[in-house]
Amino acid sequence: MNATSTPALGHSTVGRLALYIAAGAVAIVLGAQVAIPLPGTPVPLTLQTLAVVLVGFTLGMRRGLAAVATYLMAGAVGAPVFAGFSSLASLWGPTSGYLLGFIPAVLLCGYATDRGVTHPLARFVLAAVAQAIIIVLGSVILSTFVGWHQVWAMGVAWFLVGDVVKSALATGIMFRRSVQQ
Repeated sequence: MNATSTPALGHSTVGRLALYIAAGAVAIVLGAQVAIPLPGTPVPLTLQTLAVVLVGFTLGMRRGLAAVATYLMAGAVGAPVFAGFSSLASLWGPTSGYLLGFIPAVLLCGYATDRGVTHPLARFVLAAVAQAIIIVLGSVILSTFVGWHQVWAMGVAWFLVGDVVKSALATGIMFRRSVQQ
C-alpha cells in the first residue's frame, strides 16, 4: 500500500484498534505489578492471568492476541513490564513458560468471545481452562530449572485456588459488564 491509497479501515477505526490493543497490554502490565512473592518458588502470584483472560473476553481473539504480543514484545526489548518491573530475563527464566502460556489462553478466551459465548458458566469454564493452560506451559518450562520433582510445589499448588478465584472474578466482571450494556 502506498501513501496515497486509502486504507481498508478509516483512520478513526485504526486509531481505536490501536487504543484497544494498547489498553489490553497496559492492563496486563498493571496485573503483573500486583505480585506477591511466594516462599520456595521463583514464580510470584500475580493478577496477570486475570488480565489476560479479561483481555481475551473483551477484545476477542485477534485484538487480544495483539495485546498479549505487544506486552511480551515490550518485555523482550527491555521494557520493565513483567512482575516486579522485570523485563527480558523473565522471558528466558523459570517464569517464561507462564508468559508464553498467555498466548493460547488469550486465543481461547478471545475465540469464545468471537463466537458469541456469553453464558457465565461457559465463561467460568473457559477462564479456568485458560488458567490451566498457563499453569501447564509454565510448569513445563519451570521443570527445566527445578526438575519435575519440584514442579507441583513450586509451580502448581500455590496457584490453584487463586486461579479458581481469578476465573470467578473474570466471569463476574464480564457478567456485570454485559448487564450494564
